[in-house]
Amino acid sequence: MHIKTLNKRIKTILIIQAICMLIGASTHILWIIENGIFTPNINHPLISTIFWDSLAVIDIIAAMLLILRPKIGVLITSIIITIDVIHNNLILFFYNQHINDIGIKLWAIKYWMFIGQILFLTFVFWTLKTNLTEIKLKSISK
Repeated sequence: MHIKTLNKRIKTILIIQAICMLIGASTHILWIIENGIFTPNINHPLISTIFWDSLAVIDIIAAMLLILRPKIGVLITSIIITIDVIHNNLILFFYNQHINDIGIKLWAIKYWMFIGQILFLTFVFWTLKTNLTEIKLKSISK
């Protein structure tokens, strides 16, 4: 199934999600350009660096799937953003980058991208049931 067969509301949601995934990919691509792939220049485990750098490709694939194979795209996007938010939350916790250290205002300025991820995660799960229901209905009617 292709996005063309879905109703306008679901198409809009999937396009917004695809754009958000491409924005996420662009941040990882810029990081790689500036720091190199799997850079040892940060004080985080290598597995975290590999995960973050792999998102430069995985996020693009998810964005494409949201348009070309919406059912798979919606599920993959949900999985990616969930793992990413959990992972980044653990990094913030284990590397003592809590709100208490600098106050909420300065923390929000410093970690605005993390806040954006949480908002995107909320949007993805808020629309998940509607998206899957519409995709299933269009699959059945084919």
